[in-house]
Amino acid sequence: MRRPDAGLCLVALTLALGCDVPTALPIYQTLWSVPAKSTTISVNSLLPAQVTPTADNSAFQVALAPSSATITRSLTQDCAACVLANGLTIPKPPFSGSGSTTFAFPAAVSNATLVRDTVTVTVTNGFNFDPLRPSASARGYLILTVQNGANVVGRDSVDGATTPLPASATLVRKVPLSGTISAAGGLQVGMQLMSPAGDPVIIDASRTITVSGSAGTVFVSQAQVNVANQSVSAAPSALNLAGVDSSITRRAGGATLELTVTNPFNVSGNLNVTFSGQSPITKSVALAGGTTTPSVAFTESEIRSLLGQNVTMTVAGTVSGSNVTVKPGQAVSVSSRLVLTVNVGGN
Repeated sequence: MRRPDAGLCLVALTLALGCDVPTALPIYQTLWSVPAKSTTISVNSLLPAQVTPTADNSAFQVALAPSSATITRSLTQDCAACVLANGLTIPKPPFSGSGSTTFAFPAAVSNATLVRDTVTVTVTNGFNFDPLRPSASARGYLILTVQNGANVVGRDSVDGATTPLPASATLVRKVPLSGTISAAGGLQVGMQLMSPAGDPVIIDASRTITVSGSAGTVFVSQAQVNVANQSVSAAPSALNLAGVDSSITRRAGGATLELTVTNPFNVSGNLNVTFSGQSPITKSVALAGGTTTPSVAFTESEIRSLLGQNVTMTVAGTVSGSNVTVKPGQAVSVSSRLVLTVNVGGN
């Protein structure tokens, strides 16, 4: 018997399959991952103008206003007997006097924790007698306080038993500060003078004692600040795509930038992520508190314009938040990787 022709068998098979003979190889997609260097947004970006980090980044410096202020008390104010005996030589009457002045924190700061701070207080005795040692045996005292409302954050005392304050003399004291304060209350520097009766002296009721406080800048270990549409930015980071071969570039079908953002601050806003290339490409991601994993997609044409180049990625934007606790050295960290879709196969 004659065997069937092989060509006929092929035709028969083709007819049986409806003539659906593959004409091209299938196309597959593979994913390539390209890591980028991590970058950070420093806490310093969130600080208002009156708050700056120290050179060693161990604390914040907060500028107070005014930088110095003076309390002036006269015998007319504090010694009624001196007013009556003005111009006479009599035994110095006993008297007491007090006063205070306030230093304000910047409006953007709501709370702060003081560290290694001092207020410099200069006492100038304009009396013609020593109010702390008005006789050979009498001894008075001077109390200096620094308060935040009712909260005492610094205190110093000058005892006439150990420290004299002669007429026309100046006494300088350093008052250490510590504690957490409400910035809305500012810092009040106060003085209280207790001067006992003393030896005879010509009474001049117009004479004064002055207490000058200098607290232009204080140091804080942490602060709460209010952030309103604050511009922030991170150091540029590299995304090395220069080594990608042109054959891969031609087959790139798109890409996704996967980000891991760790934000220790109670601020939110939008960040623009910009990539250098044939022309800059900018993508927007939302910033929220905690750790988030936003991603942005690149079209085929966008990713092909970046491949084969050394790409610089920059992150910048604006954020807002109320009563944001900040500490020296903190930062928002941004790490990323580019997931590239490559078409493989086909003709």
